[in-house]
Amino acid sequence: MTDHPLLDSGRRPLPLPPDAPSPVPAEVEAGLVAFRAGDAPAARALLTTIAGTGRTSVSGHAAMALAGIELGGTGANGGTGLGGSCRQRLERVATGEDPWLGPLAAVMLAPDFESYTSLEPGRPLLRSLAAQLTGDPDTARDGFERAADVYRDTETGDVANLLLGNLLVQHGDKATALKPLRDARKMCDGVFAGHAGHLEGHILWQDDTERAGKVLNYAHGASHPARHGSKELHTWVALRYGEFLADNAFALDLVHDQIENSGVTEGDVVRQPFESALGSKKDGGPSLVDIGFNLFPADFGPVRTGLERLKTWSDERYERGRRLVLALHELVHDSRDEQCTRGLAELREKHGLPRPH
Repeated sequence: MTDHPLLDSGRRPLPLPPDAPSPVPAEVEAGLVAFRAGDAPAARALLTTIAGTGRTSVSGHAAMALAGIELGGTGANGGTGLGGSCRQRLERVATGEDPWLGPLAAVMLAPDFESYTSLEPGRPLLRSLAAQLTGDPDTARDGFERAADVYRDTETGDVANLLLGNLLVQHGDKATALKPLRDARKMCDGVFAGHAGHLEGHILWQDDTERAGKVLNYAHGASHPARHGSKELHTWVALRYGEFLADNAFALDLVHDQIENSGVTEGDVVRQPFESALGSKKDGGPSLVDIGFNLFPADFGPVRTGLERLKTWSDERYERGRRLVLALHELVHDSRDEQCTRGLAELREKHGLPRPH
């Protein structure tokens, strides 16, 4: 837990902070240093050991680094690309807790991803992505920018814009990331449009909530498996949309429109993305889905389990879970429901949460 305040001066929950990319853990970086120095066998051995240590942020980073090393062997030298162990590692990351690596892994698992990135000669997009995952962002950015220009107005160019935007957001250049992400969202569909909107919404969330809501609502629909999305990515996009609504439900026109047109409550509108995420969620994470959905029917067992899973993943994810409980508190609390009131009080006490106004 952090020492940052959870409530404002009026004892209302502070907004959820932007998801910060988790830094590469020192032990994973040691493996990547060996790889960049030319000792691939030593890097693989170290990272494979770390990746098998359990369901934690460190093991997730190690799994993604190994996928990057394997991707770097594609193309002219006859590497295996996204096959075999690479896909297995990506599947673990996609169902983990990391809000950046998880969605990216889900995109990489999409059926169209390899066909759109398998260019000759040498599969430059996959090599650029491999550079990103193995700690060379400058090379990755150069490769994505070149591909976006060379393959402009094609599916490959659109995916290059998506990967470029993802890299820029994670490295703090949000203003520059908006254009390639917006272009990718408008030109793509399914998984790629969903992820582009997911990232664009992350940027807009802080400065333009109405636009962010519209973009995330679109991404939520585009990423659905019934619209050529995928279960892995839809889980992440629906979660992000649910978090956004939890933060802004009482101020958004799109929420008020749904209330007026459908006769639902703010809580109904906020719950729906979490319910959609739970419907597509595979075994594993993200545990925030279980927290967000199960708070509404006051089913506190899965909420407690989700918080404990986040605690073993990382302090940062556990803090996110605690803040989500507070963000939803007003929507789920019902003073007429003794079981709900008692359950929320026990949850706050167990996890050191103040009682909101």
